[in-house]
Amino acid sequence: MIRAGRVIDKYKLYAKRYDYQKNARILTLDDKQVVVKEKRKNKKELFNFLDSKDFPYVLKPINLEAEDSFEIYPYIEPKVISGDEKAVDMMYILSLLHNKTSFYKEVVLDDIKALYEQMTKKIEYLYYYYRDIQDIIEKKVYMAPDEYLLVRNMTAIYMALDYAKRKIDNWYEEVKNKKSLRYALLHYKIETAHFIEGDNSYFISWDHAQKDFPIYDFLNFFQSEYQTLDMSSLFNIYKHKYPFTRDEENLFFSLISLPPKIELGKNTYNKYSGVYRFVTYLNKSYEFLSKQDKDYQKAYE
Repeated sequence: MIRAGRVIDKYKLYAKRYDYQKNARILTLDDKQVVVKEKRKNKKELFNFLDSKDFPYVLKPINLEAEDSFEIYPYIEPKVISGDEKAVDMMYILSLLHNKTSFYKEVVLDDIKALYEQMTKKIEYLYYYYRDIQDIIEKKVYMAPDEYLLVRNMTAIYMALDYAKRKIDNWYEEVKNKKSLRYALLHYKIETAHFIEGDNSYFISWDHAQKDFPIYDFLNFFQSEYQTLDMSSLFNIYKHKYPFTRDEENLFFSLISLPPKIELGKNTYNKYSGVYRFVTYLNKSYEFLSKQDKDYQKAYE
């Protein structure tokens, strides 16, 4: 609290009680509660832009205009609803954010080519990375549980990589001859934890917001919460209000299909847990893509 002390004194936020949530401090005053967080980025321009686009679902700091090192937010008492209900509401507002902030920008072929080469190199690297792991494991007389689980899913890994390569190839062939591509303002840290529903609904934690291809917000959401939510149903809600173009779908599907690089822990439990999470992602992405891409199932029939 030493670093936040100046802001507390400046605004006379003398609290009867202090509570802590991650990097935030919740101050209970005589007549209200406020949240004090370290300022990581000046968001005045961002919030003014969202105001100009008539997007109201933003929780702004009380001291937005000041050059303070900490931000002060009103505390919002969240409604008691399930995670599924919250995620559905979030999809409607996320699609609204993208609809209100979309614009087209001239294609810079060097940037497109750089993204394509980055993806193809990553796919190739992962192919040989998992091929080497498979060779090492299959030479063992006795496999550990994590090794056995991983080897059983090697075919799924190679299928995912092949699919990712086809989709990124399709994307590049489409966009390299386009004059412009669609961009939007992205929150870039879409999670249910960053969405509050009280009397009104708000996105919070805008420190990573930037203008980019609109596919990245749902991609980040999928990769963050694929284990607990029905992502296909949520994507259907989102794309009904904000449908992706064909080239956006190709890039989006390629990125979702791409298996992460597995990092095995040092002890048996951590190694198995890491492989289990990895296999869960493979299965969830397969389930999602088989429902969302009509060409996905045909490729493996």
